[in-house]
Amino acid sequence: MAWYNSDGLYVKFGTETDTAAKAGEYSTLGPQRMVELKITAMTALGTAAAIQDDTVVIPKNARIEKIEIVTETACTSGGSATLNIGLIRTDRTTELDYDGFVAALALASFNAAGETYTITNGATGAGALVGTTLSNNGYLTADYDTAAFTAGAIKVRIYFIRT
Repeated sequence: MAWYNSDGLYVKFGTETDTAAKAGEYSTLGPQRMVELKITAMTALGTAAAIQDDTVVIPKNARIEKIEIVTETACTSGGSATLNIGLIRTDRTTELDYDGFVAALALASFNAAGETYTITNGATGAGALVGTTLSNNGYLTADYDTAAFTAGAIKVRIYFIRT
């Protein structure tokens, strides 16, 4: 059970407090920042965008430079699964863009272990937020389209500069 307290903080209780973080921001030299999200079970994704981590926020005024999908365990599907990665505002209800980083990326782009697929502005699978500056803070979301994933694990790296 979770809710917002009178200070506006999102508070979790019970079994929800035991959820391990899936994302984190790496310290880098220079102005570029990088957030990495680890999706260890592609089978857990649904057709509705779901917040992947409650601790990491992609900040307002972040200019999104590129996205990398690193396949750790081969991804499979019984059909033609596609991946979406995006953002929801920190109020947890307002869509910023559910496929703003990765939009309907075909399984063939990340189906082999060790594979890295890079998305820049205009590339196949690039969402509308790639190459732009965010107007709001947001939590990372993920979902699939077309068909469910039957196996796989990936890392999603979001590179940005704060403007």
